[in-house]
Amino acid sequence: MISSYLSERTSTNAQFFDELATADGNIYPHWQKLVNAYDKLGNEGLTNRAHEVMQLLKENGVTYNIYGDPEGLNRPWMLDPIPMVFSQKDWTLIEKGLKQRANLLNQILQDIYGERKLIRSGIIPFEMIYNHLGFLRQMDKIRIPGKHQLVQYSADLARGPDGKMWVLHDRTDAPSGAGYAFENRVAMTRVFPDMLRENHVRRVGSYYQTLKNTLSRLSWQGSDDPRIVFLSPGPSNETYFEHAYLSSYMGFTLAMGQDLTVSDGYVWLKTIGGLEKVDIIIRRVDDVFCDPLEFRMDSQLGVVGLMESVRQKKVLVINPMGVRILENPGLMAFLPKICQHVLDEDLILPSVATWWCGQEKEKQYVMDNIRFLMVRKIYRSRLNRSVYGGDLSEEQIIQLKNEIQARPHLYVAQELVNFSTTPSYINGKLEARNAVFRSYVVADTDNDDYEVMQGGLSRSSPDKGVFIVSNQSGGISKDTWILESEGKETHHLKPTPIIKQIQNIIPSRTGEHLFWLGRYIERSIYTVRLLRIILKKYYETADEKHLEGDLVITTLLKTLTAITGTQPGFNKKSILNQSKKELISLITDPHRVGSLSQSVQSFLNNAYSVRDRLSLDTWRILDSISDELSRMKNQASLHQINRNLDNLIIKLMAFHGLNIDNMTRENTWNILNIGRFNESARNTCIIIKTMLSEKRSDDVERMILEYLLMTNESLVTYRYMYRSTLEVKAVLNLLLIDELNPKSVTYQVERIDQHINKMPDGNNRYLNPIRKKLLEINTKVRLYNAEQLVTTDKSGKHRKELVLYLESITSLLGEVYNLINEQYFSHTQNRYGFVTTKLPEV
Repeated sequence: MISSYLSERTSTNAQFFDELATADGNIYPHWQKLVNAYDKLGNEGLTNRAHEVMQLLKENGVTYNIYGDPEGLNRPWMLDPIPMVFSQKDWTLIEKGLKQRANLLNQILQDIYGERKLIRSGIIPFEMIYNHLGFLRQMDKIRIPGKHQLVQYSADLARGPDGKMWVLHDRTDAPSGAGYAFENRVAMTRVFPDMLRENHVRRVGSYYQTLKNTLSRLSWQGSDDPRIVFLSPGPSNETYFEHAYLSSYMGFTLAMGQDLTVSDGYVWLKTIGGLEKVDIIIRRVDDVFCDPLEFRMDSQLGVVGLMESVRQKKVLVINPMGVRILENPGLMAFLPKICQHVLDEDLILPSVATWWCGQEKEKQYVMDNIRFLMVRKIYRSRLNRSVYGGDLSEEQIIQLKNEIQARPHLYVAQELVNFSTTPSYINGKLEARNAVFRSYVVADTDNDDYEVMQGGLSRSSPDKGVFIVSNQSGGISKDTWILESEGKETHHLKPTPIIKQIQNIIPSRTGEHLFWLGRYIERSIYTVRLLRIILKKYYETADEKHLEGDLVITTLLKTLTAITGTQPGFNKKSILNQSKKELISLITDPHRVGSLSQSVQSFLNNAYSVRDRLSLDTWRILDSISDELSRMKNQASLHQINRNLDNLIIKLMAFHGLNIDNMTRENTWNILNIGRFNESARNTCIIIKTMLSEKRSDDVERMILEYLLMTNESLVTYRYMYRSTLEVKAVLNLLLIDELNPKSVTYQVERIDQHINKMPDGNNRYLNPIRKKLLEINTKVRLYNAEQLVTTDKSGKHRKELVLYLESITSLLGEVYNLINEQYFSHTQNRYGFVTTKLPEV
């Protein structure tokens, strides 16, 4: 395996620097132990381990969203089983260079939004700063406490043909990937524990401890117990998994812009218990989207008035807004000179060769050599992609030159570096792929310096000869191993103050997702149960076109239409005569509202939105449900679908049981179960109403009663309690008022009341409007008159009293939802108000 890689290396890839071996095929000493271990594993062993790594990441719910990808959200995260490896000697230089670069950029940031000496002296051209979209004049003269204005910093590095490390990009605005780096290490530790131990690989945990420690000391109010929220764009963002993962791991509240509001200058978190003041915001929202009042008015991701709260020093945003100016690639051309001027040092890690076109000499060089350069604008966006001159036609070259000539200060050109290659496991063999390493740096307030993560996120290109490496373009991640000398500690833990987060802080949006998670799990379970009964009965029916005469199957089909809300459905004769087509649609069509696929997908979507609240084992169940749903969607046969339904009900119940067994009994549990019991009570009423609204012959009615009990998982209970033939009044007693039957409406309503009682402002039964409404439902259920309800009208066919009775309970349950939504999930704008702002002069 290694020998074939080395053979290819010496014959075809000698023009690149390779991380594993020299041009003549000699393996570098720091790789030798690892190479021996992989040789010992062999190709089959490595294939098995690679599969194990991917399965582990999949079970752990590690995902990445690629915009425009047909797989949509939650694309599985790809991890190469071959790590990126740095020797201690190499890492010492890289670490020193990263600390220096972070300090340098920190000084530049302070100057740009402070005295601007570097601009006034001409060391940094003013056109390059003031024309960059990352320069926010609203941030003028605004500082955060302490020496470090740049708290988190990332750099993309690659090794050039000369073996030196070059900085390709500086990432300062909302640097991503630290969570994926941690999860990569977790997976590799599980699958390759001996390799990490024998190679003395440094651990990465200290970085996260330092971040928590630093944040605990930054609050404007000087609190030792600041409330910290992790501001995310939401589940559609490419790295949402990381936002949920890090917020959960570090004990911070995951929030989106709609979860926050500004009042009296403070930022407040909207929770199910009211407003909670926020001290620190770790943002993963780009700065220009953070406040639609001051930046982009079309932003739906930010918080109205956030900038004014920052000005008044009532909240701290990390990294501060405006740091995106440091991502300006034009700065790279001036960093060596700035470093000498500011730090009186030579720049340790050089940037990739950069020419800013705002200077005449540099612009002319770009014009003359444009076919050999990578050209980009000084600010990045999805609309401003880098272009390689060698890929352009003559007409495109002329157009690009004209654009540069018209606005030269907006363009930079960079050398196309031949990155080093590293071994990657592709399709069962080792192949050389170009790789980029992303490092992570955090301010260390204890040591008045910066700390570099002892690892990072490496990425290799998906194809040979591809130098642009990114996750969006299909890059494959690699764990990054920093090797320590034998006998030395690979890691030391620092004492970290405990950041006491107030318990049970649930944002209102999170509460709503939990509520609907509970509703959709019950809706899916009820639908699957009824479908399994219908399919069993369906197979017994000889002719699909004569279903109308079978009162049992038609009643079951109409009940399915009722609980899925897919009217007219089987109530329409033409659809009833094409029942197979309608059933397949109701099961597999993900775009049909009310279908099983849509309900299960909505269940999964709500789970994904609250993934920071769910355990790892729960995510493995959810992943299994998602796989079963995917298989079911592709089925065209009811017989095959029936097998999927059998598997699906087991997995849905596994999710249900796992949360009953493991979830702590606090508000997350309460809201989830309020949703569950509300949906269950509603479905019970709808099913009873549809199945028993008409009186039928004794034989038919007994069969319908049996299926009614089976749908509500109460048939065994009925037989145990009554030991008699099925009777309507006895079934109604069991499903409506039996306090010991968990499927009865009384039981479910009382459980809702018990959970509401444990919620904020829920312990007063006679003043809380939700509990008053629940008391009304419970009273109505308990006072029901069985004789009256089973009585038919003059025709002797219709039980109108029963229908009206159940419809009234269903309506009241809807009112309960509205009251829950109003009290816990909705926040009216007039409670918070808007703030007035005044921009500083620059």
